[in-house]
Amino acid sequence: MRNLKTIIAAGAVLCLLYGVALADTLKFTVTFEPDKQGGPGKGTATLSVDTATKVLTYSIEYAGLSAPPTMVAFLSPPADPKGNPGTLPIKLPAKVASPLTGTMPLTDDQITGLKSGQWLLLLGSAKAPEIGGEVKPAS
Repeated sequence: MRNLKTIIAAGAVLCLLYGVALADTLKFTVTFEPDKQGGPGKGTATLSVDTATKVLTYSIEYAGLSAPPTMVAFLSPPADPKGNPGTLPIKLPAKVASPLTGTMPLTDDQITGLKSGQWLLLLGSAKAPEIGGEVKPAS
């Protein structure tokens, strides 16, 4: 009986320690607006980041673009002294269709950038960026 109590107590301690080490799942949303040139494009995106595995999972829905997107990317605040934004492209499938879903690895700096609230998500065709929106924490 004494051994059972010791095992249960040790298990409880391990659970508490492991629970502290568990990572968060961060959730974000994006509401797309047409680019400055205007146009009928619109859409939304839902994003989640598992901070333990450092994996971003995304689902991007869109409509009204002039052509299927050829570019989907996150833009972050200037990454270098010349003011050029950091770019994190999303790999597109051979046949692009809404919704775009997938996963991608992130670095600690990229996770920090997403949490900062200064990132944008853009979709564009061969013409130019057509729709974009701010990455915001999900409510």
